[in-house]
Amino acid sequence: MTHLFRILALWAFAWPISCFGQGTFRITFDGPPPQPTNSDYTLQNYYEGGMWFRPLQGSAGFGRTGGGLTSLFPYDGSPYLHGAFGDSLAFSFQTGSLFGVFSVDLAGYSTVVPDFTVDFVGYRSDGSTISTSFSGNGIDFRTVNFGPDWSSGLTRVEIPNYGWSLDNLVVSIPEPSAGALVLVGTLAFGFWRMKKEKIP
Repeated sequence: MTHLFRILALWAFAWPISCFGQGTFRITFDGPPPQPTNSDYTLQNYYEGGMWFRPLQGSAGFGRTGGGLTSLFPYDGSPYLHGAFGDSLAFSFQTGSLFGVFSVDLAGYSTVVPDFTVDFVGYRSDGSTISTSFSGNGIDFRTVNFGPDWSSGLTRVEIPNYGWSLDNLVVSIPEPSAGALVLVGTLAFGFWRMKKEKIP
């Protein structure tokens, strides 16, 4: 009985720990693998910071460039993603963790296609969706901010359209709730008491 109790208690302890977040952090698309300057690849998968980036089913892929190819394309000094004709993008955490999106840097695809409208569709764990669009002109990156509805509870985000460049995506995993912290503290105290009672 004691052995079963320990297994159940360990599971109860590990569950809230698995929900602990990493706070807010920036996806820079700098790799690994590194993306050399003056290079551009079409990708089907990219991973950074525990996030998985991939195209929507049926689309060609998405681009990752090191920048500096010509003056026709954006360049902010580091690699970034872009969507050419027929491209799309979706991203989520590899672990399936819920997350929020705070901001991203956007620019046009090129001086030939400088106008951009980027549609973001967010999918929530309850099956609902939210959406927003950002539009602009030119190949200079500018930061756009998402509203409070985007700050948590997302399972994935999709960009179904093309003709954009994207860098410095700021996302978050929720910090542990007060309930999770209380549960961990209670279990830790219980283990300490059990150990103390066994000492002769």
